[in-house]
Amino acid sequence: MFKRTKLSAALLMACGGVLLSSGGLAQAQDNTQKLERVTITGSNIKRTDTETASPVQVISREEIERSGKQSIQEVLRGVTADGLGSIPSSFSDGFASGSAAVSLRGLGVNSTLVLVNGRRMTTYGLADDGTRNFVDLNSLPLEAVDRIEVLKDGASAIYGADAVGGVVNVILRKNYTGASIGGSYGQASRGDGKTTRAFGSLGFGDIDADKYNVFLSLEASQQKNIWSVDRGFIGQSDHTSRGYYDTTNGARRPYFSAGPTSNSPYGVTRSATGGGARVNVIPCAPSAIVPSTGLCGYNPLVEQEVQPALDRLNFFGRGTLQFSPSLTAYLEVGYFSTKSKANVTLGANNDGGVFVPGDPFNPLLVHSFMNLPAGHPDNTFGVDRSLFIRPFELGGRDQTTDNEVLRLVQGLQGTGFGWDFDVGASYIKSRLKNQNFGYIRYDVMQAALNNGTYRITSPSLTAPSVLAAISPTLENTPTSSIKSIDFKASRELMNLPGGALGLAVGGELRWEAANTPPVPFTETAEIVGLGYSAFNASRRVQAVFGELNAPVTKWLELNGALRYDRYSDFGSSTTPKVGFKIKPIDQFAVRGTYSEAFRAPGPAETGGSSFGFTTFGILSQGNPNIQPETAKSYTLGLIAEPLPGTSATLDYWKVDRKNEIVQADPNSIIGSLPTTGTPLSRISGAQPNTFIYYDANGDIGTVTGFYRNAAKTKTDGVDLELRHRMSLGEAGKLSTQLNWTHVNKFQRTDPDGNTFEYAGTHGPLVQSAGGGSPKDRMSLTLTLDRGPWAVTGGINYVGPIKMIDHKGETTDPDGSGTIHNSNTGVDYPDAGQYNCGVFDTSGNVYGGCKLPSFTTFDLFARWTPMKNLDVNFSIQNLFDRKAPFDPYLVIPYAINYNQTWHQSGAVGRFLTVGAKYSF
Repeated sequence: MFKRTKLSAALLMACGGVLLSSGGLAQAQDNTQKLERVTITGSNIKRTDTETASPVQVISREEIERSGKQSIQEVLRGVTADGLGSIPSSFSDGFASGSAAVSLRGLGVNSTLVLVNGRRMTTYGLADDGTRNFVDLNSLPLEAVDRIEVLKDGASAIYGADAVGGVVNVILRKNYTGASIGGSYGQASRGDGKTTRAFGSLGFGDIDADKYNVFLSLEASQQKNIWSVDRGFIGQSDHTSRGYYDTTNGARRPYFSAGPTSNSPYGVTRSATGGGARVNVIPCAPSAIVPSTGLCGYNPLVEQEVQPALDRLNFFGRGTLQFSPSLTAYLEVGYFSTKSKANVTLGANNDGGVFVPGDPFNPLLVHSFMNLPAGHPDNTFGVDRSLFIRPFELGGRDQTTDNEVLRLVQGLQGTGFGWDFDVGASYIKSRLKNQNFGYIRYDVMQAALNNGTYRITSPSLTAPSVLAAISPTLENTPTSSIKSIDFKASRELMNLPGGALGLAVGGELRWEAANTPPVPFTETAEIVGLGYSAFNASRRVQAVFGELNAPVTKWLELNGALRYDRYSDFGSSTTPKVGFKIKPIDQFAVRGTYSEAFRAPGPAETGGSSFGFTTFGILSQGNPNIQPETAKSYTLGLIAEPLPGTSATLDYWKVDRKNEIVQADPNSIIGSLPTTGTPLSRISGAQPNTFIYYDANGDIGTVTGFYRNAAKTKTDGVDLELRHRMSLGEAGKLSTQLNWTHVNKFQRTDPDGNTFEYAGTHGPLVQSAGGGSPKDRMSLTLTLDRGPWAVTGGINYVGPIKMIDHKGETTDPDGSGTIHNSNTGVDYPDAGQYNCGVFDTSGNVYGGCKLPSFTTFDLFARWTPMKNLDVNFSIQNLFDRKAPFDPYLVIPYAINYNQTWHQSGAVGRFLTVGAKYSF
């Protein structure tokens, strides 16, 4: 039972007091004309000047429509402040398949707060890398959007936890009358990836005349998949034509001394100890044999996708009822459904170890290589042999997700005693049905080999019941929820020389819960190659906050905010924010902010565990003593309007985050310890309470450790936004917008005190999709409106990325002739080159050790042939720019391009046509 504290009682009394005072004043309030004041994300005080001390990018509904984008996640992928750690929907081979997320300033998806109408959304059922909880952008409706505001500044003083990198506030339409229907159809120029979308909106009742309004919005969309093998090199595993290695199953392994890659649908056996020559179990056509090894070659990417299948169904409704000019009730109802199906490579029967929960200091079971007994009918050697196989008959390691989000918000807003107030209660719940296919239960398959019921050379002789037991459907149902009561009130206290002194106060009482049960059999160490992630936690959050905005003079504005949060599971946090804006003339202003922020520990970090794979396994275990991350943010900017229709903002930003919660870090755990050891053994790692497990071949199979507060990050850069509108007379109207983000520095200090520079590099590889940290991102749009036509051209630019995990990697520090990269688990040859993470077949730095910059051009046109009818078409990646080959991701992720930054180059030219009719 919930025990009421003094703070919670105060919150409830304050809510009730606002309601009672507002109701009592409803009839007495004068029906005065309302000022045209709005609330900008990052503040609770209404204002007429929309340029605040904090940098806020506003993406209007019109801009969204003219982009040709078909979802919220596509729109936010174009925000140049989205950086390292963001999750593209194409990244299907991670922990959080079926989702998409934004990472402002590159500080992680759990350090960007995503709001809907200024209130929190619940998190996705699967955590990024099994650790980071986030809001899934696929679950947000596009048709109902009025605008999106992106606050590029710390905002914990206003919104509480997680607003470290910034805030994305998706603002939905509120007072709409009329009706509209529409739809669109699109496909890639190669005929695949077909996308259909249908939508409609209905609004009736005028809030001023009828005292009520009802707005309803419904949209449905379907996206078909795109296979990697239909995109040239993206679906190939032999890269020798590009001067790189052949990573085909059956070919020799790049950089490793262990010979060819063994796992293959043709089955490979070696001696029982795992040594000796490799021999295929199933013969193949002579043309499929790799000459250098004599083994059957197989391209594992034939089962992989560039784009997963995705179905969405979104409903949003809002009703408002005006009791009096000073009191209005509102109700919001949202149901958002997203279904995805991702196809991944065939599953293998051996891995580097599996997680066994229960004993934190002996958390791993390392299997020996699977054995093909001497008496098995497919064993022609007459002695036991180790077996490596990716069975065709089990299909790929496919995953389907079915995510449902219910959002209910009700409240009262109005005025009383000179206060503007909003008090509400909300309930948001997410339920995810997650199914995995094609994975192997180690013990069951070994038993079927022992008794001969699983056949290799004659798979048709294997009974369906045996296959079902070896590879069952693995289903779990994660849930998360938020229940909250909140209120805020603002008013003008007094007049200052520059205007009214504004005050806002408020409070919040919130209950959060997240329950992600383990995927079946992962908790009993049976599933080969599937990571473990499980947590079950709940907590109560209580908060109060206040804010002041003081226009001291006509040219100087000062503001400040303070928030106190108390969490039931770790304690409290007090976060301030101050800002200023100096405007000596109407055409020019200087602004700046200082703020503090924090991120509360997630449920996986405090009491769960996650076990995932790159080249080897990484096990991170929960720590109940973990503390929040804290950050200090600074901005300093210029606002200029030199000419009518022309505006520019230039903002310098800096974030210092410390006490960071880090997973088990391979670099720190391995340190200078040997990368090979006694097969199936364990040694202590270089850090306390960490371990290194060697697999059956004597290579590092897994490293283990606990979550801990041990790292810090310093990043800074510049944002530039230019807007220009001008009349061309009879030729129409021209508008231009440019957004550019430059990351000057992204330094992370690891638990050992080593500082690494990631800006402009491919690191840190182990975070999210491993996309890296480009220094520059830019978007430029040019729109011409003329009569019934509107045409928009857009340029999207991502800067080059050095193929190193971080700047300053040491070349051959131990004189061994190799450079060991602990993130990939690879010993690279030291050919006397400068620091680089990728080498070609001759031992030279590959491609100048740099991914080239990537630029695409989009085109959108809208035609209004008659009143109320719009016809539009768009072409994304008009010139069909191809994604560059990214060898840095080939070995750890078996991906040939950078999904985070170059996805449009993998999809290729994409054409969409659509229409909308308004009644």
